[in-house]
Amino acid sequence: MLDKKRKQLVNDYEKWWNHELDRPIIQITLSTNKECEYSRGDLLEMVYDQNVSPLEVVKAYEKTFDTQLYLGDAFLQFYMRSTGILGAYLGQGWKIDNKHGTIWFQETRQELEDIHLKLDKDFWLYQRSIEILKEFSNYFKDRIALGIPNLGGMMDIVESMRGANNSLIDLYDDPDEVIRVNHEIFEAYKEAYHDTINVIKNSPVMGYTGWITLLSQKPYFISQCDFCCMIGQSQFDEFIKDTLKQEAQMIERSFYHLDGPGAVRHLDTILDCGFDGIQWIQGAGAERLDSGKWDEIYRKVRAKNKLLQVFIYGKEELNCIDYIVDVLNGDTSGLAFICTGNEEDKEAFMAYLDKYHVPY
Repeated sequence: MLDKKRKQLVNDYEKWWNHELDRPIIQITLSTNKECEYSRGDLLEMVYDQNVSPLEVVKAYEKTFDTQLYLGDAFLQFYMRSTGILGAYLGQGWKIDNKHGTIWFQETRQELEDIHLKLDKDFWLYQRSIEILKEFSNYFKDRIALGIPNLGGMMDIVESMRGANNSLIDLYDDPDEVIRVNHEIFEAYKEAYHDTINVIKNSPVMGYTGWITLLSQKPYFISQCDFCCMIGQSQFDEFIKDTLKQEAQMIERSFYHLDGPGAVRHLDTILDCGFDGIQWIQGAGAERLDSGKWDEIYRKVRAKNKLLQVFIYGKEELNCIDYIVDVLNGDTSGLAFICTGNEEDKEAFMAYLDKYHVPY
């Protein structure tokens, strides 16, 4: 049975998805001074280690949750990292980088015509993904929201398997084979998506979430194609657009991960693919969210009545919330700000919850 706070979260997020919430989503997760024995890399290694039981994984995450403070629209959530895990389900090797808390998936070193892909549902990592989801559900019940594993984007997985240079050459030398491999990945994607969504659907958790940590009572996921930064519009239309349209149609509540200045050239096409919302990340080394360079993105997304989500890192970026709201002429509906920082700056974050009428 949901308590009062979780009921409010569920109701407010549902209003937000339906464009009925008269304020932005402001989700704040702050690191406290409590020491945690597990780093981001440690947790990743545990998830991928067959010798660590799913229950041990859950309890390790619970200890991590206890070192964080959740304010405003924040809530406990879990999904299986890292981006492109579908490639691992399809036979790619991987190496965990504990220091940076991420995974590097390895090239298959096969010629394109020799790559034939089909999801093996008996593969141990695939089964483990499902077992871990079930364990989180059984342990936390309605205290947590769950997301499906971060499967990745179709052409991103093609690039990961073939390497960037080979993939770009393939577009010219063997476009039919690129389309075939992309199609095989998409068929596996659909199977994995529905299998893992059904695990969450049949569990007592608070709702669905994902790696942008929104909360939903309907299945949602975030699509992506970082590979698009390396290609022009005609190639985007030929190799990517149709798959994105199918993803947007298949996923009940769909978001698109727009990552970096190189991806912006495709925004108009992406907006016409049918996604419910856009996540904008300006990329490492790029100008801040309050740079006038990005104003057109904010305006285009909201002009199409799409939801918009951005990340706010630390109290130093809180004024970016005001900037984006000002660009949109004070309209705060349909906006989601996922904020992280340190407990010592709690007062600054709380001031923004007050300013935008977000319940604590």
